[in-house]
Amino acid sequence: MDLRAHYDLLDLEAREAVGRVGFGFDAQIDDPDDDRRGLTLLLRPNENMARSFDRFTTAIEEVLPGHYSYNRSDFHVTVMPIVSCYSGFSLDRLTVEAYLQLIKGATGAVGVIPIRFIGVFMSQSCLMIRGYPQNDELEKLRNNLRETFGTSNLEQSLDKRYKLVTAHSTVVRFKQSVKPPPAFWEVMRYFEAFDFGVQVFEELEFVFNDWYQRADLVQLLAAYRLRE
Repeated sequence: MDLRAHYDLLDLEAREAVGRVGFGFDAQIDDPDDDRRGLTLLLRPNENMARSFDRFTTAIEEVLPGHYSYNRSDFHVTVMPIVSCYSGFSLDRLTVEAYLQLIKGATGAVGVIPIRFIGVFMSQSCLMIRGYPQNDELEKLRNNLRETFGTSNLEQSLDKRYKLVTAHSTVVRFKQSVKPPPAFWEVMRYFEAFDFGVQVFEELEFVFNDWYQRADLVQLLAAYRLRE
């Protein structure tokens, strides 16, 4: 897949919609009773990359204050939502060890995953940083997971919402409907080809999480080292 063209298409569709009616919003983002939980395999940006991402979120906050910017500890790239978040999901009903063994098998032969983060894009309710894998290991890993979980009886929702092909990181979500001012578009233009840097991801995290991957709600279940 031409990932750049895919990002461009998603961005164009969102820009057209936002230009007409403004941003949509996430009605549950401040809801203390939001009990949506799930299981996710993810990559975690290091401190240097998180600081780089912060340059974009800080610039957005200056022109569109009052929305939800991810904390540095919450930045992530989703490898696969093993169970997409839904209300009432609990670890108590699972045999966690069975998930750990399946993931261990799927990741065992996978090498490190270098990702270059260049540019930003948008949906109608959030802003994201574009990630471009520099080898085929992320795609290999995702296909391994699809094959492994496809032959198991464990609860899972791989590709149920959509087939995951990107390596983006969501960094801003909107709390209310808003039509962005001209200054917002200037920030987007500035960052449209901004080089945030490259990180070689050497470890995967398997977590029990809320919808927003907030660190105070995330429970690390296992970490998997990738092959050098």
